[in-house]
Amino acid sequence: MELLHQARVLVRGAGELGSGVAAHLARQGFGRVLMVERAFPKAVRRHVCYSEAVFNHGKTVDGVTARFVMLLSEVDLVHELGDLAITTQPLPEVFAAWPPDIFVDAAMLRANWGLSRELAPLVIALGPGYQAGRDCHAVVETVRGPQLGRVLLGGQSLVPEPPAEIMGFTQERVIKAQRPGIFRTNHDIGKRIERGEKIGVVVLLLTREDLYRGVPVDSEYPVVARISGVIRGLLRDGVPVETGDKIGDVDPRGVTDDLEHISDKAQ
Repeated sequence: MELLHQARVLVRGAGELGSGVAAHLARQGFGRVLMVERAFPKAVRRHVCYSEAVFNHGKTVDGVTARFVMLLSEVDLVHELGDLAITTQPLPEVFAAWPPDIFVDAAMLRANWGLSRELAPLVIALGPGYQAGRDCHAVVETVRGPQLGRVLLGGQSLVPEPPAEIMGFTQERVIKAQRPGIFRTNHDIGKRIERGEKIGVVVLLLTREDLYRGVPVDSEYPVVARISGVIRGLLRDGVPVETGDKIGDVDPRGVTDDLEHISDKAQ
């Protein structure tokens, strides 16, 4: 147990899956877990994501707390308190100042950004985009179903899959940005919405050349729901987005009971 408590675990990404991994490790006795997030996190299931600590300095999910650290020298102090730590420092700087024994890539980028087995004694990747044995030591299946949590080794990789089907809906449940800009909304997770209802806007990012062409400074486009249901996940107001970024997702069942708890998938 002491070996687990002292092992350094670095988790890239503090969204739903990364948060689920970090919370699970804490419950299993790992006492030195550090998560790395971007300055403007893009997690949509924010109620169960440690990425919210970037804005609120701390976040508790299912009884496990993570605290935001500005300086990497503060990581050990947070661990001494019995909490997880999260930072937005650049990943190369984190590796240099806090070399991990275990590195878990939970960013769900679906493409290898430079992941290598040499980054740590044990490197684990969640989801598709990586080959076990080449890019990392192991890949973990993240798609709901009988294979969820399956560990792939030795040359195996995952094929990207569409979102899980709920009441006949798959891609329709997911709301994505059609253009780059700043996402603005006054809606909350857990709210009931109808098909075609506007849940926010993306304010376009304009260049000087755009202004010379006469594009209005306040150009924006609406973000609308493609199905009726409950908002299960939604980006925080004011977050910059790129084309294709996930803005939110809608649960057609209207279920709100598990919005404050880590999902079975993340566990």
